[in-house]
Amino acid sequence: MRLLIPLFLTLAVVVLAAFFIAWLRRARINQKNAIERILVANGAARCVEAARTLRTLATTNDQAAIVGIWDGIELPLLQALPDCPPDYKVELINALDACAKTCSNREVTKRIMTLRNSLIN
Repeated sequence: MRLLIPLFLTLAVVVLAAFFIAWLRRARINQKNAIERILVANGAARCVEAARTLRTLATTNDQAAIVGIWDGIELPLLQALPDCPPDYKVELINALDACAKTCSNREVTKRIMTLRNSLIN
């Protein structure tokens, strides 16, 4: 009986560690897929896809994902802004604003707000 308790605890820790590693890998893959979807889109479609992704990130409150995705999409999104439809700029502004409010990384929040403010002017 004494031998079974440590064995059971060890097994439980190994299973939990495996689930945690799988969860982290899935999160990384989702970040890569989100960045890829935005980079593959051209012109106005890039603005639309970025707004969808940013809105989703803001609702999930995943700050690490916001930082990771923002580093990958900031410049391509900036390049696509002239093609962004005027009606959709409001959606993009709202998505950027929501992400900035969610993110606690000051540097990334400042960069997000700079892009958001460039859309307003």
